[in-house]
Amino acid sequence: MNYDRSWDCPHDPSSEPAWQESDCYWFYDNALGVGGFHRIGQTPNTGMGQVDLFVFARGGERYLLDPATKTRPIDKGDRWATGHRVDGHVAESLGDKVLKFAWKEPGCTGDLEFYESFYAPRNWSKDGHSDAIMSDINPDGHLECSGRIRGKIRIGALMYDIDALAHRDRSWGVRGKSGDISLHRYRMFSGAVGPELSFASFGLDSLQIGFKSAGFVVRDGVDEDVVDLRCITTFDYDGISPIGATAVLTLVGGEKLKLSVSPVQGRLGVGPGVGVSDTICTFEYAGKTGFVDLELCSNPGRGTYVPKPYDVSLLATTSGLSKVNTYEI
Repeated sequence: MNYDRSWDCPHDPSSEPAWQESDCYWFYDNALGVGGFHRIGQTPNTGMGQVDLFVFARGGERYLLDPATKTRPIDKGDRWATGHRVDGHVAESLGDKVLKFAWKEPGCTGDLEFYESFYAPRNWSKDGHSDAIMSDINPDGHLECSGRIRGKIRIGALMYDIDALAHRDRSWGVRGKSGDISLHRYRMFSGAVGPELSFASFGLDSLQIGFKSAGFVVRDGVDEDVVDLRCITTFDYDGISPIGATAVLTLVGGEKLKLSVSPVQGRLGVGPGVGVSDTICTFEYAGKTGFVDLELCSNPGRGTYVPKPYDVSLLATTSGLSKVNTYEI
């Protein structure tokens, strides 16, 4: 299916309370050393929304949204033809694959525009090899797209004008309806260096069919599905904070693309019975520096143990502002 702008606009929810719609993106301006992760989600039938935010400036401060404040009430005015909002966090389609993202928190604000797409936004796989797992996690629709994002971000007292590489993710439908999905060895590896190379990939477990991968690679406008993702990760002494990784993306034609990444800054995300980290990393390709969001569960207690702040060495775990950590070894 060809991309249609309506996919980037709010959809009519089904009658199920768990029906959700969300926009998520990650970015990194290597010249400034400013990057992060932002998600805006709604479950309209429950009158609630969710926000997730982590931003940082290399050598400066980072900001993590307090997990206790991530779920917030919404009303009908927070959802309109071209966008949705959760308490000052906004995602809106401006047309022609351009999106506006913004947020307002006491210690951090942002006003950004995803202004360039390296390829037409698309779903995880085209050949159907991941349909069995897709029907459980993204049943109604899903988009992935790499490109560039620009605008202003305030972290603490400092303002930054960024022009960054970025990757966005959009989905709608009831996630995990069957209860078949486990995150205990989940991996997500998505990012870009530019039109020369962009990619989106993940691997997670279905309790019925085992570990399953999906995704794609786009090189100079030519895309090919990913059928397997291996992400070999080195952790700090806590066994939770990544300090390096090599990903191997096996393409449907048999080619293996290997990328080694260096972490810049990360955070610990927590959910019901699971702890998942997001780490913004850089890599080199064809003489250029790219970026990737390495998102994973390192499998403590088969994914059922949620790490506490005192368990973690490098990842941001404390709400509000804090100094960045160094990942250099």
